[in-house]
Amino acid sequence: MSDSIVYSVNHRLGGGGMGNSVLEMLVGLHQAGLLKQVMVSSSKTEQLPRHLITSMGIIGRLQKRLCLYDPTEWLLSYLECRIFDRWVSQVMQSSPIFSSWTGICLTSLQKAKANGCITFLGLGSAHPWDVLKWLNVEYQLWGLPTQTSAPLMRQVTQELALADKIIVQSRFSERSLVGQGLPAEKIIRLPLGVNVNRFQPACHSPTVPFRVLFLGQVMLRKGIQYLLEAWRLLGWRDAELWVVGRVMPDSKAVLENYANLPGLKLQGYVPDQLEALQQAHVFVAPSVEDGFGLTVVEAMACGLPVIVSDHTGAADLIQHGESGFIVPYNSAIGYASALQILRSHPQLAKSMGQAAQATAQQQTWDVYRQRLVDLMRQN
Repeated sequence: MSDSIVYSVNHRLGGGGMGNSVLEMLVGLHQAGLLKQVMVSSSKTEQLPRHLITSMGIIGRLQKRLCLYDPTEWLLSYLECRIFDRWVSQVMQSSPIFSSWTGICLTSLQKAKANGCITFLGLGSAHPWDVLKWLNVEYQLWGLPTQTSAPLMRQVTQELALADKIIVQSRFSERSLVGQGLPAEKIIRLPLGVNVNRFQPACHSPTVPFRVLFLGQVMLRKGIQYLLEAWRLLGWRDAELWVVGRVMPDSKAVLENYANLPGLKLQGYVPDQLEALQQAHVFVAPSVEDGFGLTVVEAMACGLPVIVSDHTGAADLIQHGESGFIVPYNSAIGYASALQILRSHPQLAKSMGQAAQATAQQQTWDVYRQRLVDLMRQN
């Protein structure tokens, strides 16, 4: 069973975000002696032996950079993923197991199946047709053109049908796939882990004023519009809402609409998110759609009570009313009510934060890696 897995992911390995999460997975597979080859757009890690990594290098990085300037917000990324997929199909080594992610692997997945591989497909969201449906409602509400992304949607649908097993991160994603007709028996749920050695509560309690934290890309998909409306409804003038993350084009009208809210602090992209987490009193993830939401578990590990939408996969880890609150994704009133409760009852907020931290401590990357290794060995 050694050296049995070839793995592709169109990210900068160890370069932040998903690149870091995937690296945690791959380290576990390597330590178990299961990893044969990793194909990536680029890499900056020293945690894996170099001979295991096949990288597009500077070409991969340039393609990613170009995608940042895509006026359609999907077409260049789609084409870049197709180029990556064709490259993978040419450089992939023979192996019993092929593992990749949706949207980047149709050609290589077809080749792996033709070669008799067992195939695993990672999905970090709900079913793409559900994602499109929910997002187009938001685009209509904010006067933006609705999207179809037809070529990408067709590709992902083919990939999901073709793969032997689909690995999702939450019940939310699992329900969405089953609702779109995929058989439940091919779906495996494997929630992500958290680095509890790094993400810990601050040595001292956060200072006044009361501080609420949103952390992630500032976009309609992440639900920033509902959090800002909740903040308006609360009308607080002696509290702060920190919005930390890169502002995406579809949220500009939202931010303009709420630009004069008292206490709103647009922090932009911050490379090190730990400091912001340790200065907050409450964390909110109001996503319209998020297959998991790793920042939620990182906030929990830092001892924060969390408020999440019912369209956020990490809600699986939250006991409503004990370690946080789960709110209907499009309910600004629901977010406002939860925030009011936590601010008005500091002892409740403290006990919720402690319960959240205890949960996160059981959801480490070591636990995740062992589950992943066991899964691969079973197949």
